[in-house]
Amino acid sequence: MEIVGEVEISEAEIDQIEMHSVINVLTVVSSQLQLIQMSSTYPEVLEAPLEMIAELADAAREQAQEKFDFQTLKSLEKSLFGALRSLEKKQPELTDGTPTEDYTLIFREIFRVLSIRIEELNKRWNNPDAWEAYSINEFEKDFKKFFHALEKNSKGRYRIIYNIAEQEEKDYLVQFKISSETSSITMPILLKDVIRDLVANARKYTPPGGAITVGISQKKDTLRFVVEDNGYGIPEEEIPEIVKFGYRGSNVKEKVKTMGGGFGLTKAWYVTKKFGGRMWIKSELERGTKVILELPSKGGNGIN
Repeated sequence: MEIVGEVEISEAEIDQIEMHSVINVLTVVSSQLQLIQMSSTYPEVLEAPLEMIAELADAAREQAQEKFDFQTLKSLEKSLFGALRSLEKKQPELTDGTPTEDYTLIFREIFRVLSIRIEELNKRWNNPDAWEAYSINEFEKDFKKFFHALEKNSKGRYRIIYNIAEQEEKDYLVQFKISSETSSITMPILLKDVIRDLVANARKYTPPGGAITVGISQKKDTLRFVVEDNGYGIPEEEIPEIVKFGYRGSNVKEKVKTMGGGFGLTKAWYVTKKFGGRMWIKSELERGTKVILELPSKGGNGIN
């Protein structure tokens, strides 16, 4: 079904959409720290970094650009990893049996992702309508790092693999392909954010053992992105509603716990329309969902 017509998005909602990726990562950091606190006899050790994260999240919601710089991120890193080292000395193993040092590795991955998000955010603020060229090779590597971060954050609940011969019962099989008439692809900076969100959604709404297929194609006139999964699907009558801000399918509200705000597809719709594109959603209950975005190409590398 092609998503057409007008979906009302307020200025406040647009602000949240613009900050969505950074707030998401900060929410993950905060949630992980609170989980540690629940399994620690020294929860007060983590209060300082939690307060810093809350302040940064508030700054994100208020679009306080001066807060999002390299120095702020380094200060947060110093506070968080210092607190983890202190906790590890006091309590090497949490009450749930998890070695405290395991979280250091998880947070290293999360902070690498956060630094990328903040860099992209600053680029968008400097030039909201900018298109950026990405080497196909580097783009694919970046997304493999993104998948690796998702896997790390799962703490062993699942793996993400790329070869069907290696897939075991709880592994996600991911196929990720990019094609272009040059050695790079050019897209709006915010679209890269959308691609990550929709891929993460495909993982979230597909049970372990499922398959996720991602494709990006750029030709002279068209940039096309497709993500398909074999997950829970969307009730047919709800497909026109699913792009509305905060809307989640009725079939997954109780089935899938999420820290997200329910506007990944809203952001996809917003970005698609902002850049003069078209969007389709095809879905069948218990068979999966396919999302297609098409934008008229423009930008560098000879693509006009």
